[in-house]
Amino acid sequence: MLRAFRWFLGATVLMAVAHPLLPPGGRAVNLLLISAATVPALVSLLRRLGRGERLPWWLLTAAMSVMTAGNVLTAAAPGHRMAAELLVTVGHAALLAAAVALVLRRGRGDIGGLLDVSLAAVAMGGLLWTALVFPRLTQLGAPTGEQAALLVTMLVLVGVLGALVRIRTVSDRRLPALNLLMWALLLGLVGNVALGVTTGAMTSARPGWIETLLVVAYGCVGAAPLHPSVLELQRPGPAPADRLDRGRLAFLGVALAVNPLVAGVREILALPADGLLLAFGSLLIVPLVMVRIGRLAAERHHAEAALRHQATHDPLTGLPNRAELNARLEAAVARERGAGRPAVVLLFCDLDGFKAVNDGLGHAAGDQLLIGIARRIRAGLRAGETLARYGGDEFLVLCEEEAQQEAAARLVAHIEQVLAEPFDLGGRPVRAGASVGAVLSDGTLGPEELITRADQEMYREKQRHHATA
Repeated sequence: MLRAFRWFLGATVLMAVAHPLLPPGGRAVNLLLISAATVPALVSLLRRLGRGERLPWWLLTAAMSVMTAGNVLTAAAPGHRMAAELLVTVGHAALLAAAVALVLRRGRGDIGGLLDVSLAAVAMGGLLWTALVFPRLTQLGAPTGEQAALLVTMLVLVGVLGALVRIRTVSDRRLPALNLLMWALLLGLVGNVALGVTTGAMTSARPGWIETLLVVAYGCVGAAPLHPSVLELQRPGPAPADRLDRGRLAFLGVALAVNPLVAGVREILALPADGLLLAFGSLLIVPLVMVRIGRLAAERHHAEAALRHQATHDPLTGLPNRAELNARLEAAVARERGAGRPAVVLLFCDLDGFKAVNDGLGHAAGDQLLIGIARRIRAGLRAGETLARYGGDEFLVLCEEEAQQEAAARLVAHIEQVLAEPFDLGGRPVRAGASVGAVLSDGTLGPEELITRADQEMYREKQRHHATA
């Protein structure tokens, strides 16, 4: 790969140096050759990638194939200017789609940072349009359709380029393939802007120096898939902390306001109205801001849910903890009293011999045993029944059923059955037993009294086990 990369890069340099010296027909052929050479390079990469990794490179291959077709028309049939420009425009759209797909793949852990940088880049692109491109297009009398196409291309290009810069900035290693793609987009942006402010056409009457930029851009696209670092681009990049502090909020506010503000200033100064920037700039920026706000709201919701879960669940087994069990038991007692019929069944389970496991095999093995016991017991419970870790090696089971005796017998039998099979702790079979005390509510007992009686029943059961041992 590295040898092919060096040969391709060297050929690109030679073609770029020779391009301004060629006659117009030779320049068209030179541009066609370099654009066509990118397709085999991209196909060679596609063959090395797995199915789930190919989307950005399929899109890039399609983009370069379409743009090569446009260059064929330019070189062989100059009279078909509109068809050639249409192909080049479609190729640019596919190129942008490929860049977006690559950004989403590599930067999936940094979506907030990518959005922020893209917003800023689009705002800067709007300023570039207002200060340089729009006045020149107005002077040239360019049709509104061509102005709109160039504006959208500019804004999307700078947004995607900003996202690629962000990926490069936070990357923990050098990625020459990414640098080449960034250069390709940057040169494409400069070339498109230069064409807009000089000729207003994408395929005809192009100055030699602008075509040289395009030659180098095509060369960068073709060299990127040949560099070994391209395989690293398929993997998710680092996930920096996404802190939306006051400075970044102010930054986003400026990015959101800059295009409407510029349009308002132009109106105040009685300059030609730039409705295109206001319309298309808003169409790009507002959705990005909404996505950013949506992500922040989702992250806050997930953080609150995680805090609630942490406060109400045991971190080792994932079961409800003592506080959550007390809350659920209190609610069950209230429902029981409201219905006027006893229904609460409470089981208190204390493991037998757990201290010997901790002392003999270590606390890590003890933790594995607790996790395995919790998983087995929980797997056999019915909907609405609660298994909670009350503390240490103590578990409580809460059930609401009018047939209390049958429910208690079913739950005790279930616990005995799942604990009858040994647990594999680091390759060693370990058996775990439990003393289970069951209490049935009579409709008058409170939550604390139910727990106390279940605890007492458990101790009586443990004493019977010791007496028969």
